[in-house]
Amino acid sequence: MTRYTPYALLLIQLVGTNAFTVQSNNRSSPLPSSCARTQSHTQTSRNDARIETLLRAQKQSRSSLLKPPITSSNKTQTQTPVKEEEVFGAKFFGGNAVKVDDIDDTIEAQADKLSALYPKKSQTATTLPIIPLLQDDDAEEEDDSSYRRFMDEDAFDLPCRSLAQRLQTAMNQALYATEDGEVVITSNQVYSPNLQWKTPIGRSKESKNPLEELTRSLDFYKRVDAAVISAKLDSDGGKVKGDGKVEKVQVRWEISLVWPNTWESRVLITGTSDLTVDMEQGMILSQSDRLDKGGKEGKDAIQTIAPQIQPRFWDLYHIGMTPSAEIMPKLDASVKAGAFSKYDVFEIAPRLVLRPTVQDEGGRLARQAESLPNHVFSSLIITTGPKAQRYTATSPVEVAIRRQGDKSVIEWKVPVPAEFISYYDELTYGDDTVNVEDGNSCKYSYQPKRLVATLPHGGNAQDKEVSDIRKELYEQVTKDGLRPKLVEGRPQFFFLNNDAKACFTADGGLGMAVYEWRPAFVKSNEVGIELEM
Repeated sequence: MTRYTPYALLLIQLVGTNAFTVQSNNRSSPLPSSCARTQSHTQTSRNDARIETLLRAQKQSRSSLLKPPITSSNKTQTQTPVKEEEVFGAKFFGGNAVKVDDIDDTIEAQADKLSALYPKKSQTATTLPIIPLLQDDDAEEEDDSSYRRFMDEDAFDLPCRSLAQRLQTAMNQALYATEDGEVVITSNQVYSPNLQWKTPIGRSKESKNPLEELTRSLDFYKRVDAAVISAKLDSDGGKVKGDGKVEKVQVRWEISLVWPNTWESRVLITGTSDLTVDMEQGMILSQSDRLDKGGKEGKDAIQTIAPQIQPRFWDLYHIGMTPSAEIMPKLDASVKAGAFSKYDVFEIAPRLVLRPTVQDEGGRLARQAESLPNHVFSSLIITTGPKAQRYTATSPVEVAIRRQGDKSVIEWKVPVPAEFISYYDELTYGDDTVNVEDGNSCKYSYQPKRLVATLPHGGNAQDKEVSDIRKELYEQVTKDGLRPKLVEGRPQFFFLNNDAKACFTADGGLGMAVYEWRPAFVKSNEVGIELEM
């Protein structure tokens, strides 16, 4: 039985009841603290105050800077007057005694924002709510330098692509301030006014649909991001009515939260939603949510969130190195390990990963598998100074060494954070000068659900001991009746670097990898093998 600290239970209770109605420290005020801050001098009803809070909710900025520049959306910030700067020696030479600056700070800030933080996208959900589908004649002209995730057949069925793209755009606009010229998609264009909505996550009574609840959540959490990972028709055919106008669609999503505690815990919630959709109007009629880590019925929010909000030992040990990372959830498997087995069995939920590869030329002597290759990075991250950037860390980084013909190839799978997924519809790769023919490549890929077994290891992927651990793991799983997954007759082994963090910015992608020191005896990493589902 899992036990939680009283502090964790207290925070979770806020979510279960109403996380966004935290009582103010002022006991004389019956309103939540967020409502009390916006309350006028005249007394209003409690419901009116909550609605007012929703309308005035401070939406997030897309800027990757820790201190975003002042724009039209946050002009209410106080600006310190600029003191006139004296030009020493100017009077002697007949010049102006006061420095004259012809640069308009407002225009420059806007230009920097548009050029650096919002680079041009060839295909975005905000400007093109409906995806133009590729025809067979255009297949050869498709650009291979980027990944159009809504066009991925493994993740999105053809009838669900437009719905998923519009839903992603609506979620972004519920969480972020819209820009000039952006096509606004309101909640009434996505959800029916008579929506039937069931969710295990705490919700406000005033929220009529998930989009309104996302906006309300900004009053409690420090950051919120939501990404649509996949959308598929129901496996049974999905038709609710005989005319085929209404279909059942299953949408997979990820929600990333920064918890409002001192250490700013990063919480990753993954799950699915079963939708009933009017396909002609693109309107969602009903929605039922399920959490991946929510127990057998997918409704236990405490089991999902509580372990993630407590401080992690290695984050405290390496304090100040990186923010709290999004940790890949390990889901309960449908099969169990043997009674006396040392390995763990779990499932990895479907997700989007970045998959660079290099040719393993030096083997154990070169130890190329210990760190990510240079061509995977697509941005630079400034960590200090006035232009320090905000970034999201993900972990663990998976690496595998496989045979391709007569060559040995190292392949990584880097989990992509929800903020970066939701920012772009078309994800660009790293260094475009890499020669793919030499075995070096980099691409994004939708990874379906996997069943795996792992044994702990305190070293790296190319240690000599890993061969013995692989043999031991293979023998144990086969002895317990589990079937390893074979590709071309070979079992699929891999290595989980739990001591590695991949750092992404929302507008630039992967910019940094951090490798923590951990003593070998704690065995923080894992040697794994894929199993048949």
